[in-house]
Amino acid sequence: MGPDDDAAIVAGVRSGDERAADALFDRLHLIVTRTLQRVLRQPATEVEDLVQATFERIVMTIVEDRFAGACSLTTWASAIAAHVGIDALRTRVRERKVFRPVAPSDAEVGDFPSSRPLELTLEARDEIVRLQATLGRMRPEQARTLILHDVLGHDLAEIAMLTGVSIAAAQSRLVRGRKELLRRHGVKTGRSQ
Repeated sequence: MGPDDDAAIVAGVRSGDERAADALFDRLHLIVTRTLQRVLRQPATEVEDLVQATFERIVMTIVEDRFAGACSLTTWASAIAAHVGIDALRTRVRERKVFRPVAPSDAEVGDFPSSRPLELTLEARDEIVRLQATLGRMRPEQARTLILHDVLGHDLAEIAMLTGVSIAAAQSRLVRGRKELLRRHGVKTGRSQ
C-alpha cells in the first residue's frame, strides 16, 4: 500500500466510512502494537488498552484534520503510539510515588529463559524499570525525541515533521535528552540518580 491508499483511508475515515476505519485498523494495528511494546518493554497482551487509546488518538487527528499527509500513516501512527507509551510511563512514575512496587510473582519469574541466570535476568528487568522511570521524569519533548530516534529509529527530519519543530530543534532535543538521561539514570560507573 502506498500514499494513495493512505489518502483514501484518511478520506474515508473523515467521512465516517466503516470500511475505511477497518482498513485503518488493519493497516496500523501491528505497527502500533510493536511501537508500544518497544517503548514499554511489555508483551502485546499487556499493551492492548494502550493500543485502543492510540487508535482513538489516531482517529481524532484524522477527523480533526491534523494529519497533513506529510508522512505515511504508519510513521504517523508510530509517533502517536510513542507518545501514548511515554504518557503511560509518566503515569507509572506517578503511581509508584503513591503505591509500593510489588515483587514479581512466581509465575513471572518462571517465564524467564532458563539459559540465563535468574539474577542477571532480574537485574536487567530492574534496569528497564529504572530506565522507564527516568524517561517518565524527563521533559516530555526530550523523552519523545529519544524514543522516536533511539528506540523507534526515526531520523531527525521525520522527528522534526512529527513533532512540529525544525530539524535543528529536534537535534537539540535529542542531544539534551541523551545528556539528561545519562545525568538522571547514571552510567554503568555506579552513579545513581
